[in-house]
Amino acid sequence: MATSAARYLRLLDRRLGALARVADGDTAGRSAAGMRPADRALARRFLAPREGQWTDGDENLVRGYLDRWSPATEAAGAEARAVLEAAHALAAIDPPPGALWFFLWEMESVLAGLFGADKEDGPC
Repeated sequence: MATSAARYLRLLDRRLGALARVADGDTAGRSAAGMRPADRALARRFLAPREGQWTDGDENLVRGYLDRWSPATEAAGAEARAVLEAAHALAAIDPPPGALWFFLWEMESVLAGLFGADKEDGPC
């Protein structure tokens, strides 16, 4: 496995772990969310070449899971649970690669909203 892919997978593991802690009500999970500038740059470098490699159907599939919460009315734990539920559901149905790329791309935006991040370079 390429070094950049391995580094991104380690970051993804940390981020999913932080989301699980937030979903369980642990606000300390926020500190391990991998949202430092170096982490976000790593995610951008890994995901940027894959941007747009998804179809409208891939987007609809992913948004069907991610759009189940309302940021205006629900706490961060609900948003974190929605991301985790989407990840589990996608893993269970073996979606096309485009759906996974779109999920990871959208997850960057959700993480930035949940944990705070500079969004000057777009969702990633």
